[in-house]
Amino acid sequence: MNKVKYVSLLWRHKAVLNTTGRRRYHHPFGTLERKFHSPAKYTNPVKRVKCHNCHREMSLDVVPLSCQTCSALLHVDAFKQFNFFELFGLRTTYHIDKAHLKEKFNDIQKLYHPDKHAQNEQLEQINEVSSYLNSAYRTLQNDVDRALYLLSIQYDYKIPEEENLEDSDFLAEIVQVNEQIGDPEANIPLMTKEYKNKYEEHVEKIKFHFEKGDFEHILKALKKLKFINRILDRLQNV
Repeated sequence: MNKVKYVSLLWRHKAVLNTTGRRRYHHPFGTLERKFHSPAKYTNPVKRVKCHNCHREMSLDVVPLSCQTCSALLHVDAFKQFNFFELFGLRTTYHIDKAHLKEKFNDIQKLYHPDKHAQNEQLEQINEVSSYLNSAYRTLQNDVDRALYLLSIQYDYKIPEEENLEDSDFLAEIVQVNEQIGDPEANIPLMTKEYKNKYEEHVEKIKFHFEKGDFEHILKALKKLKFINRILDRLQNV
């Protein structure tokens, strides 16, 4: 099958390790350099957080829910000192405990939910914190978005507008299954089970490649996971 161009997730990468310890990624718009980082670099370094109310500076390695001196709720800038994983007390790795994530999110939102502060003069700032926490939570809960976010903080990788997907066998499978979904006689429950299994397999592959620091294989598995997710969306809406 000829190369098919998709507007979606990633562009083609080709890495070459040079003498400076960096890998160079060649793509249609030029060459980018990205330094590979160890995940350990992102595990809760001490942050300096300043209270907007009493102006006390705090040096912390965990997210503060309020000022340790005056107990004032903090502004969103304090939370932005921490990456999304750190916000919820998680290690900065692809594999996470989603039950723990949900529990921590609920705990913080109990304090910062806008409904609890309807008469508070700081309501606008509380809304900003709540919105930021919601965005972080949704990102980490989603297996694709979590991978993309982790790529951005570990490899300085940003999503391009276009990609070239060249796995002809996988493309043929995607075309075939999309045709099958439109067939009135299609066994939707069986297909759904099959692609849920494929989804979990690719999540495990991404987890493995993150642990190994294998950037190119992370991208390959992530591309496929993105398309598998679209198939599941279609199956669930038949």
